[in-house]
Amino acid sequence: MTNSAIPDFTRLTTLPEPTQLRSQKALQRLLDAGEQLLAANAFEEASVTQIAGLASSSVGTFYRVLGDKDTLSLLLLQRFFQTTVSLIEQLTEPEQWAAKPLADFVHTLTARLVEVYQGRRGVLRALILRASRDSGFRDKVHQLNEYIAERIVAVLQQHQGEVHHPQPHKAMQAAVHIVLGALNQHTITGNLGHLSNSEVVEELSRILLAYLDIHK
Repeated sequence: MTNSAIPDFTRLTTLPEPTQLRSQKALQRLLDAGEQLLAANAFEEASVTQIAGLASSSVGTFYRVLGDKDTLSLLLLQRFFQTTVSLIEQLTEPEQWAAKPLADFVHTLTARLVEVYQGRRGVLRALILRASRDSGFRDKVHQLNEYIAERIVAVLQQHQGEVHHPQPHKAMQAAVHIVLGALNQHTITGNLGHLSNSEVVEELSRILLAYLDIHK
């Protein structure tokens, strides 16, 4: 995705691009260290010293490149926002589904969403924590969810003849949020831990197909 195509709601913070190659590499290492800590659900508790050490960097470099820990947190959440938007845009290009049954789209959609959410417990925890105390950030989360819903519903509407729910448009909107809600809950709590990833995909696909009453 080019910068010009990135929706405004995914821009959570601005950071001047380091001009020196050494600083660019340090920034990348710090972002990677932050991702590791988020994945381990340990970012909130980690000190700047611990983050810098994990990134094979110094505390001085951390503050020079990033300024503070909150900026690193926002950059990591911004990466998640932009990665998710990029995936959804690629997945919902209408031409690729024009000649395929809607069930194929539903199955691919759930598979890719499960893939994105896998191992993202720390990211979602950080997202929820920030949204609970920052109304501006919470608005951006709502915008992200609405953007995802809008793109997916556009594909579903192209195949409206295959959707037999009595109120198809309302059902399409609800279906997207049902799946996102289920994945958020599963990622944070592991409440579907008795299922493998492939089984999660199959069951979510089954729920969507049945709820929307999708068939030729």
